[in-house]
Amino acid sequence: MNYSILLALGAMIMGAIADLIYKVVQKRGIYPSTFLFYQSATFAITIWLIAIVSGQVSSILPSTWTFGLPLGLFSYLGIFLFVTSLRDGSASVNAPIFRLSFVLTSIAAIVILHEPLTLPKVTGIITAVIGVLSLVNKTALRSGEQTNGRRSMLILLVATVSFAIAGILQKEAINQGSTTIPLIIVSTLTFLTSAFTQMIIRKKLRPNGITLKMAPFVGLLQLSWSLLLIESLRTGDVSINFPLTQLSFVFTAILAVFFLKEKLTRGLIVGLIFASISVMSFTLA
Repeated sequence: MNYSILLALGAMIMGAIADLIYKVVQKRGIYPSTFLFYQSATFAITIWLIAIVSGQVSSILPSTWTFGLPLGLFSYLGIFLFVTSLRDGSASVNAPIFRLSFVLTSIAAIVILHEPLTLPKVTGIITAVIGVLSLVNKTALRSGEQTNGRRSMLILLVATVSFAIAGILQKEAINQGSTTIPLIIVSTLTFLTSAFTQMIIRKKLRPNGITLKMAPFVGLLQLSWSLLLIESLRTGDVSINFPLTQLSFVFTAILAVFFLKEKLTRGLIVGLIFASISVMSFTLA
């Protein structure tokens, strides 16, 4: 197993823990725009301090600005719209579908960035898709259990495409010579600005107790996720490493069984099996 795969698996774990916390705080009455702002503020302050102390602000290249600014915008758009889609939709439907963004990213990496198409990679993508779909609450999807279900799915589609674009921007920025920390600090400018603007529009400036308590911690988890993912893309293929990080949904589901006492379903078991096969396939790609 090469170093870039280990970094991607580390990012997967960080993402899984963050997603678990999202599940908890959503039930305890957060305002998504407010939570995302305080989360991203912690993220931005921490990484800028690291960049200043380590002298990496001067390492920002023109290409870093070119790809980093839209990276922050598309990343925020994807996360915010996903959280928004949960207002009218079921988490058991929307969350797994959102994770399918890696399929679009992988296809784009192969077609646009000319990454090699190998049998282990194809196997990994197919088994990952099966693992994702196994977690979808098909009963809720068929019955139209969701209020304003079409609106929710439309928002979710835009969120999924936006997050897929962010993955491609990350890899292309690395291809153009950007290093990890400069790329992240540039992306925070548009991410934080978007989060602040949305919070002002929603008129939810004052955070509640759970936001003050958990948003900074999630911000640090997301920072760890970004550092590990982007560093993994420096030496690995986005069509391998990005899908690996998105497989965090299975780990989140397992953590939810143990810590949130959620039911261990047949879908979760099937998802875990296929996700495991996918991970093994990607490590061989």
